[in-house]
Amino acid sequence: MNGYPTEYDQYQPMFWQAAVSGVIGIAMMVAMGAWALSMVRKALKGEDVEFPL
Repeated sequence: MNGYPTEYDQYQPMFWQAAVSGVIGIAMMVAMGAWALSMVRKALKGEDVEFPL
């Protein structure tokens, strides 16, 4: 007996899904921040910056 109700077992996959999507979201934010920082550095150096919009 682990002390948890049996209904708890169905919520465990949702925790892992949320954890994985959170890690992916943070990784995407870091990548976009690095890209934006590189664009700003290029612009400050006076190089041509082309935005993909």
